[in-house]
Amino acid sequence: MQAPATLPLTPSRGTRPGLATLRRDGAGETPAPPRCRTRWYGGVTLATRGAGSEARRKEIGFTLLELAGVLGVLAILAAAVTPSLLSQIGAAAREREVNALSRLGQGLAEHVLANRRLPAPATMFGDLATTLGWPLAETASNAMGNARVLLMDPGLRLGSNTVANLPYVQGAAGVASVANARVLLLSSLGGALPRVIMEPGTNAATVFNLIWDTPDGVQPAGWTWGGNWSDLLVQRVNLRPLFTQVVLNNNSFNLGRYSIDNTNAPVPLPAPLHAAFYLNRTGLGLHSHTGDLQVLQVVGDLTADTGNRAYSSLPSYVYEQNLWRGRLFMGLPPPRRAGQDLQAAYEIFMSGPPNVYKVGGVNQSSVTWSMYVYMSNYVVWADSGFASSKKAAVTTAQSSMASQLGTYCNKKARAN
Repeated sequence: MQAPATLPLTPSRGTRPGLATLRRDGAGETPAPPRCRTRWYGGVTLATRGAGSEARRKEIGFTLLELAGVLGVLAILAAAVTPSLLSQIGAAAREREVNALSRLGQGLAEHVLANRRLPAPATMFGDLATTLGWPLAETASNAMGNARVLLMDPGLRLGSNTVANLPYVQGAAGVASVANARVLLLSSLGGALPRVIMEPGTNAATVFNLIWDTPDGVQPAGWTWGGNWSDLLVQRVNLRPLFTQVVLNNNSFNLGRYSIDNTNAPVPLPAPLHAAFYLNRTGLGLHSHTGDLQVLQVVGDLTADTGNRAYSSLPSYVYEQNLWRGRLFMGLPPPRRAGQDLQAAYEIFMSGPPNVYKVGGVNQSSVTWSMYVYMSNYVVWADSGFASSKKAAVTTAQSSMASQLGTYCNKKARAN
């Protein structure tokens, strides 16, 4: 039996090996095996037909399993890391807001001192924005978009000024007293602030004092709020140390004068003892009774002032013998009968301007001489045991002295 002849297979022209239609030389063509169709999925060729397609599907499936595992591991890591990361972000936001509120408090004190005024609550954020150079939106709201709230102590008193009639602008008279000069700056890093804070109404005093006295992060007694009290940040601003009491005394026949920040003409003291509160950095001008400036004193910055300072530590000035002196005034000294006291009185009287409204030849010298004659005769009379023979001279000297004084003190006659 003869073996079949071996027929070489050659590819058809224009085809690639393995994909060509095979033909038998000289005996027609034999159909080529079916082509293996391919599809591309993200750069990976998936065989849909052919001998290796099943193996490829298993290989790709294993790769997707690995991908799913990696994603699962990443999710676990994210779950572990996210709380810590969020905590760090929250702490950073809290620190920024604490610093912002502190800066706002400093800005308020600076505005009060620089402008000698305490603004009204309605305009305070605008004044702070101007003082700090911040945009108004960033001054009135925090980074979370929540509005900051400013509360003033309803018991505030600057003399006769209350919260209702602010702004307070310092004048020459100052204020007789300062009480409850306190401000609260509030900010929430969570939900909006409770309505009892936003609109305290008739409970304003209770709300203010509770927040001022309650430690940070603690819920005030009896309050409820859907938010977290630890999200509430509080900046307390005490304005009382910005004021210093100044004491001005007059120990002279002529009232000394004073001015404030060179904004008013020198005015006489309203009373022999003038005690009033002025803002620190105020320029206190002390003038003679004729208006001449003698001393320019800056009211001290007593940041540790508690309002209970001893009288002896207050800035105190006294006007005597037509001069301002920086010392504590303890009141008029008790009368003394030494010769130097009479000499001092004589010198003061003689140094004064003469009275041009006198009538006749009376002058300061004749007045003082008539006083001397009277006192000398009185001493002689007293040394005699008040003998009746010595009284006539005393009576005559007394009449002469009275006539001299009456003439010299005349203010109705025309000037000579």
